[in-house]
Amino acid sequence: MAFGKSKNRRRQDAAQQKEAVRGAVRSHGPGVLRVLGLTLGTGLLVWGGVALREWALTSPRFDLEAVSFSGLQRASRVELLRLAALTKGQNLWKLDVDALERAMHQHPWLRTVEVTRRFPNRVSVEVTEHAPVAMAVLGELYVLDEEGEPFKRVTPGDGLDLPLVTGLDREGYVADPAAARERLRSALAVASAYARLSPEKAEQLSEVRLEAQSLALVTASGQEVRLGEGDSEVKLQRLARVRRELGARGLAAEIIHLDNRARPGWVAVKISSPASERSGASMR
Repeated sequence: MAFGKSKNRRRQDAAQQKEAVRGAVRSHGPGVLRVLGLTLGTGLLVWGGVALREWALTSPRFDLEAVSFSGLQRASRVELLRLAALTKGQNLWKLDVDALERAMHQHPWLRTVEVTRRFPNRVSVEVTEHAPVAMAVLGELYVLDEEGEPFKRVTPGDGLDLPLVTGLDREGYVADPAAARERLRSALAVASAYARLSPEKAEQLSEVRLEAQSLALVTASGQEVRLGEGDSEVKLQRLARVRRELGARGLAAEIIHLDNRARPGWVAVKISSPASERSGASMR
C-alpha cells in the first residue's frame, strides 16, 4: 500500500481550499475593496498635494508684479522696498508677511504697517506714520508724536517747524521713561491748548520749558509766559485777555507771570518798552 494521500483525496482538499477562499471574498470582499480604495485615494491626494504645491511655488503666474502703498507721507516706497528686500519676480507663496512687516517697521516714521498678498501677483502695504507735533531736547534733538513718544532723531532733511520742549535730559528719560513721557504729554497738551487760543502768527509758540513743578512758554517773538501750577486752560484764557489789554494800550510784554501762588487770579507783567522796564505792571 502506498504511503500518503491518494490523488482523489488531494483533489478534494484543493477544491475545499478554493471554495473557502471564495467564501472569504464573498463575505469580506466589500470591506477589503473599500480599504484598498481609501489607501489608493489617500495616496493620490498626497501626490496631488505635493504636485500642486510644487506648481504654486514655481509657476510664473504667482511672480510678484506690483506693490501698492497707502498712507505714505514722509516714508518713501523705495525706502520700504529696500528694507523689506521686496523685488519684482518673487513668488507670492514664498513671501513671509510677518517678516516683511517687521522689516518695514524699522523705518523711523512708521507707526504701523500691514502687508497683504493679493493673488495672483500683487502685494499691498498699508501704513500709518507718526504725526510730528514737537521736538524735544534729550541729549540730542528728537521728534515727538502726539503720544509724547520721541520716535526719531531730528535730521536736516526733516524740514520741521515745531515747538521745542526743553527741561528733560536723556538720563532722566532712560531712568523713568513712563514718567518722562507723561511730562512730555502734559507739555504737548498745553502747546495744543495754546495753539487753539492764540492762532495769530505773531504769537506762535516756540518753546515749552518744563520746570520742577510747572512749565513756561516762549513765543517766536521772545515773550515768556510763566504758567506755574494749576489749570492751564484757565490760565491761557487769562493770558489772551492780558494780551488784548496790552495791545489796546499799545504795550508789549517781555514776561507775563501767571504763576502767583498766593493770588492765582493776579497777573504780573514785565513790559518790554523802555519807559516801563524799571517798574513793571500788575493786572487783575
